[in-house]
Amino acid sequence: MMKPSPCGLAAFLALGLSGVCLADDLTAEQRFSETSVGFDLKGAYSNVTLTVAGPHAFHASAFSKSGAPTIDLAHNGPVEDGTYSYQLTAATDEKVKTRTPLDDGRDARGGEALKGVSTSGTFNVKDGVIVKREPASGKRDRQ
Repeated sequence: MMKPSPCGLAAFLALGLSGVCLADDLTAEQRFSETSVGFDLKGAYSNVTLTVAGPHAFHASAFSKSGAPTIDLAHNGPVEDGTYSYQLTAATDEKVKTRTPLDDGRDARGGEALKGVSTSGTFNVKDGVIVKREPASGKRDRQ
């Protein structure tokens, strides 16, 4: 069984902190099954990264150049019950000007980069499977 590395957890936290700068504007529909976490993207995105963190230092990450990656929580052994968090990041086709172009010794690229977008959330696992959330009715009982 593969053990999560402290470096992997640190990378996830760093990714999460950098995500604070990104708007929660990646449009994707959750596609969760018993132990798989995936999404249907609603738009043209590239360089998509899905990261999942959970109980007992669980950490998994998957990347896809185009399309949404999927993570099977059971890939490396039994799935622990508890709350898991996910972050999905991607690039759009929209170019944005960079204030300080990177001087990396390559030909000048005009100081533009693809716009980054992200979304994040949580889900629960009970008895080793992802629990489907009931949709909120929007109604509140008043007393």
